Order: sequence, then structure tokens, then C-alpha cells
Amino acid sequence: MTKYLSNYDNLKDRYNQQVSNELKMNDISATEGQVTVVNQAPIKVSVKIQGIQVEQIIIQVAGLKTPLYDTVFMALEASLQCASINFYNAYQKAVRTRTTQIGQAKGVQAIHQVNANQLIVTLTRK
Repeated sequence: MTKYLSNYDNLKDRYNQQVSNELKMNDISATEGQVTVVNQAPIKVSVKIQGIQVEQIIIQVAGLKTPLYDTVFMALEASLQCASINFYNAYQKAVRTRTTQIGQAKGVQAIHQVNANQLIVTLTRK
């Protein structure tokens, strides 16, 4: 099994079909490292890439509950074809208990961390 989540262009194309213009992922020119692809307060989405492959997706949210987070995460689930109630349950428990929670489905892992009034979710291939 591959360690990559997706080819960036494929991810971007599928994701952008699911969201409003303000939340669309940008084109990128970098081929290595972490790149911010969505920056629409209170949401910031970054990808860690190697070549054209996405190794990790990081969602940072200022505040613990916003409908924009739901929109972004559900679009990523659909794009990665890994939708599961496990992710939602981990998110809800992390916010409620202010602890780190892990959701997993279809080879994708989402680590939900709460720091003060910020939620950080990291998606990787499991």
C-alpha cells in the first residue's frame, strides 16, 4: 500500500467540485515540502507534498466549531473516497474532551488535536 493520499492535481480537482469558490484549493508550483492551499479564515489547509504526491493534509481551524470545517472535511473525505462516521466521532470527542482523537477509515487516518481554541487535523495514509 502506498504512503501517499493522492496526486495533488487529482485531489484538487475532486475537492474543488465540492466547495464554494472561497474554499477552493490553489494551484501549486512547489514539488517538495508543506504548501498552504486554502487560507480562508478561520480555515487553513496545507498539504505536504513529495513530487506531485500528497503525503499529508493539515487542516488548522481557529475556533473549535465552524460550519466551514465541516464543509472542508467532508469535501476531503469525498475526494479521498474515505467517508466514515469514525472521523466525525473522533472530531466530536476531541472538541468535547479537548484531547487528541484518531479516526480511521479505508486506509486514511485523521488525528484531531485541540490546542487552546484551535483544532488541528492531520490526514495521512495509514
